[in-house]
Amino acid sequence: MFEKEAEEYVKEQFPNDEFLQSEISRKLVSFAEYAYNKANEWHYVKDGDLPPEDTKVLALMADKEICIAHFYRRNVWDKIGTVIAWKEIVLPKESE
Repeated sequence: MFEKEAEEYVKEQFPNDEFLQSEISRKLVSFAEYAYNKANEWHYVKDGDLPPEDTKVLALMADKEICIAHFYRRNVWDKIGTVIAWKEIVLPKESE
């Protein structure tokens, strides 16, 4: 998804330097993949992985419903039911 955009960005920034182009391109693609995967990572409550206190997150409930949940503090969510996993809410960047 982001790999092509990263490669195009590098080509625009360094059009005449092939070595720099390929080295930076590999690093940007690697970073884009890492950031994309990190943004889409689920954290599992059973592993003790909880969000920071007083945070709204996407929550996967025991009935497989996905919703926005407010995490107040350890074991206190604003949803009735069991939260299985959560992930950060990543809002899209506004277009320029």
